[in-house]
Amino acid sequence: MFRVTSCLTVARTLLYRRYPVDFRVATISRSPTAYKYNKSLKERETCPVPPPPPPPPPKDDRLLWGTIALLFIAGGFVVYAKGSPEVRDWLTINAPWFDDIIAILYQENMTYGEFAVTCVDGTKRFIERMTGTNKPKKCSLDGGEVLNYDVPEEPKPEEPKECSPAEKEVICEPEPPPIVTKNICDIERCVTDLGDTVILNYNTAKDACACYNSLVENTMINFSFKCMKEIRPAMEERINLVKTSLQNASCAIDRLDELVKYLDCGVQASKEQIKNCKLKIRDYREKYAAAFIAYQWENDRSTALDNQWQLVEQIVDKYTWENEAIYPELKYIQPKPTVSGNMDILLYNTYRYLQYLNDQVKDASDGMTERINRAMDTLPQDPEKVKAREANLQNVLKTKRAEVDKDFKSREDQQKADNDKNLKESLKKQTERHDESLRKRLELLEADIMSKFQGMVAEKVAAEKKIFKAELDTMAVQLKLVEDKLEVRLKAEREARRSQELWSAGASLLAATKRGEPYVRVDKELRAIEKASGDGDKLVTTVLKSIPKSVREVGIVPESVLREGFNVMEKTARSVALVEADGAAMPVYMMSWFQGLLLFMRISGIPQAEFDKPPEEPSDQLDTFDLLQRARFWLDHGNLAAAVRYVDSLKGASRAAADKWFQAARAHLEVRQAAEAVLAHASAMALQYI
Repeated sequence: MFRVTSCLTVARTLLYRRYPVDFRVATISRSPTAYKYNKSLKERETCPVPPPPPPPPPKDDRLLWGTIALLFIAGGFVVYAKGSPEVRDWLTINAPWFDDIIAILYQENMTYGEFAVTCVDGTKRFIERMTGTNKPKKCSLDGGEVLNYDVPEEPKPEEPKECSPAEKEVICEPEPPPIVTKNICDIERCVTDLGDTVILNYNTAKDACACYNSLVENTMINFSFKCMKEIRPAMEERINLVKTSLQNASCAIDRLDELVKYLDCGVQASKEQIKNCKLKIRDYREKYAAAFIAYQWENDRSTALDNQWQLVEQIVDKYTWENEAIYPELKYIQPKPTVSGNMDILLYNTYRYLQYLNDQVKDASDGMTERINRAMDTLPQDPEKVKAREANLQNVLKTKRAEVDKDFKSREDQQKADNDKNLKESLKKQTERHDESLRKRLELLEADIMSKFQGMVAEKVAAEKKIFKAELDTMAVQLKLVEDKLEVRLKAEREARRSQELWSAGASLLAATKRGEPYVRVDKELRAIEKASGDGDKLVTTVLKSIPKSVREVGIVPESVLREGFNVMEKTARSVALVEADGAAMPVYMMSWFQGLLLFMRISGIPQAEFDKPPEEPSDQLDTFDLLQRARFWLDHGNLAAAVRYVDSLKGASRAAADKWFQAARAHLEVRQAAEAVLAHASAMALQYI
């Protein structure tokens, strides 16, 4: 018996650029078949039967039924949205794609065939754009989704030259794409600026078209030759403005597309920031797409109005040229054109143009009616739908007729009002001309009568004037004496009364400084002094200006409170007598505090020389304790001004501790001195006019 055994030998050739080759070698051997020679050989046990495979899992139909349920819900919502204008408006703003689906299902904008043609064309353009050989592939460093944008065409690379075998051994690694180092914040700022620029330019173009449409409509309603000639410059201005705005918007969109490359090809930012930036770009694209649609709507209206008013202008120019050629004296540019001669030719020419325009309007109406009928024939012809459609058309027709009737009524009322106004103006002008003629005649008659009368009266008047002049001079001298005496008396009474009011206001201000409250408001007393002083009292005005502004806002501290506050201030100033103004070390503070604690004895008096003749400025030889002792002495004797001078001479931290009391005392002195000055001034005025 022969047995063929096989073995697999894998060998790799050593030749240059050889691929591995598998060699299968078969060996033939002969073995005896006798049983006796193979008794020692045992047969290998057979392999056990493999277990049966597990049963397949039950089929999961949840996805199928969930999809069917979702489709039923979406279909029900589509039917509901079709019958609810409010829902359609909400979908138009928040989910325009779903509103487009409803419009396609109900064939509102196009039929199914037109939609299929549109889809096929869009697919062809997409395939051509994706499979074009003259455009580079879009890149994405992180392997994510790449936005759909067009990149500029690049020059085709030169065909590589054939390389020798030695050169083919060198394998060049492809260079990585360039890393853009622009910051994500800069890109977001640029996206915001560019998006706002695009929206602003589209809105500018839309507003230009809307203003132009309003101008054309107003011109057609209130027609005049002058306004007709102003439409063409407005049209050129609109075209230039729209062109400039669209160019600016296009440039901004191109730059915005370049920023998308930064996001897809190497911006240094996290994925979350890149995602947010892409969402921001998408929002801006939706916004300026909506702005562009609004601009297209207004631009289409402008284009239609251009054709309309140019047709009107052409017919009007032809009509006026023919009439001016027939009647040379007729000029339509004048405010009131006039015609002399036979009017039949003008009426016939006008009637001919009216017939022509009526025929044009009738043809246009018939064409529009035919188009509408064809459109109606393409709609479903179910009796219920036809009945509902007829009812809807009747409602729309009724509404439109009401609008037209309302517009006609308003224009009729306006025309009646204009006619009444013109009639009133004509009657008014005629009345004015009649009154003017009558006035001139009366003036001539009056002048004749007056000339005769004045001659008679002039002589009598001259004699009476001489007598009256003499009497008038005598009376004037007597009246002058009486006026001088009355003026002196009135001035004395006025000044006396003012001095009384001023003295009362000054006394109330002085009394306010002696109240027992922590802060006394004196703004009422100061206003009373200002009111009583009048306008020409310079002394009172100067005194009031010297009072600080803080006194009017906060008030003053009375003398009793100042005496109590002096004790606290004195204790604090003694405790920091050794401390400088800019501070000191902690041992100095402790030493100063111990010094103030130990020096508790107070001197009851001051030198007799200082008491008899107080110095204008305290001596520099006095220390803090001497200054405080003298300030307390003068404060106890009622001389607050001297106490303030000694407190003002303190130095170091003692001066800082006494600053609040010093400011309050100085304000108190200023107010009290002002009150005393006002009282003295009022007394002097009273003595002067007694």
